[in-house]
Amino acid sequence: MQTQRPIQNAKVIAAAHLVAAAVERLTQRGLTVVGVEMEPPRPTIRILKHESCSAMVQEGKAAYYGFDQDTYFGKYRQGQFQLNGCRVVWDELDA
Repeated sequence: MQTQRPIQNAKVIAAAHLVAAAVERLTQRGLTVVGVEMEPPRPTIRILKHESCSAMVQEGKAAYYGFDQDTYFGKYRQGQFQLNGCRVVWDELDA
C-alpha cells in the first residue's frame, strides 16, 4: 500500500529542489553560500558579499532592502536578488 505524501512535505521537497539548483548556479558564479532558510514557497539563501553583488545592484538585477546599525559592527545594509525561485541575500558592513 502506497502512503500519501502530506502536502507540506511536498512543498518542502519542491523548495529543496529549488535551493539545490540555485546553490549550484551560485557556485558557478563564484559565490559562497553560508546558510539556507527552507521556508516554502520561496526559500532564502544567504551568501557572503561578493563584488558581483554590487555590480548586480548597479545593473538593477539586485536591490538593497535593509539599512541598520549594530552596536558592535556599526552601519550595515542588506541586499537581495531572486534566483531560481529563491531569495538570495547578503549583508554589507559600513554602508
